[in-house]
Amino acid sequence: MFLCHICPGRASMDSLDLVSPYLFKHRRRNFLVKDKMRPADLDALHHFETRPTDIFLVTYPKSGTAWMQQILVQIMDAAHLGWAEDATNRTHVPWLEERSVDNPSRERPDPRIFGSHLPPDMLPRGVKANRIKVVYVWRNPKDILVSLYHFSHVWVLLETPQSFEGFFQQFLDGDVYMGSWFDHIQDYHKAQDQLNIHFVQYESMLKDLRGEVVKLCAFLEKDLTDEAVDRVVEASTFKSMKTNPKANYKDLVETGRYKGETMRKGVAGDWKNLFTVAQNEHFDKVLKEKMSNLALTCVWEIKE
Repeated sequence: MFLCHICPGRASMDSLDLVSPYLFKHRRRNFLVKDKMRPADLDALHHFETRPTDIFLVTYPKSGTAWMQQILVQIMDAAHLGWAEDATNRTHVPWLEERSVDNPSRERPDPRIFGSHLPPDMLPRGVKANRIKVVYVWRNPKDILVSLYHFSHVWVLLETPQSFEGFFQQFLDGDVYMGSWFDHIQDYHKAQDQLNIHFVQYESMLKDLRGEVVKLCAFLEKDLTDEAVDRVVEASTFKSMKTNPKANYKDLVETGRYKGETMRKGVAGDWKNLFTVAQNEHFDKVLKEKMSNLALTCVWEIKE
């Protein structure tokens, strides 16, 4: 690790504990050097003012965030007449810990939805205190690793990996954006008794999207008709989203924040196209060691 002092022109003069020129470590997590948020700003989010009707969408990166954004926006649009404006999902679900694109504090109609990759101890204190609804989407970590590897090639705020082999080890070591996947999911399971949280498995949505939408509506206490649920499901398929500029982040490609498309395949098992046999065996060993206290049933592949 080495320290970097922010230039005098920045609002914060904190020293950064750099993981790389693109990431700095704070409270065991890795954040973006090129974003405006600094350690003091991240800590201040603990005092972010929440409302009882707020909803927090929490994920580890590349676990189905854009997909769940679309589902939540469609549910709210169906349940609250006039809730959705003619805007992108990113506008409807601003990111709590980023300021380079949007401001989550701006005035919006209730219920507000926030996106976040933060661990539970860094969420606004009102989330726990007021039992605010949290939707946590998780995915098998091998596909996350591969998806994050490809994503790092297109997002200008992240370092382009030199090789898959190197990135593979960085992921296992937690030296990637937002740190360790193993820590992230374990922290949320440990905190589930303190949170009003609904866990959604990415692969379960692939198998039965309608069933997962129905369960999500029940958690959110949104009583939709069967026809409304069908519309939510149809609008939230990968095929539909890939061509929908409100859902596929096309605007961020056009403005240069992304160097290419961010929606690639939307499948389970893509890791098999990159993992070697030795890497797979090593990953399984690390997974068994790090997750010995949490019994997760990962779905590694769904054949089409």
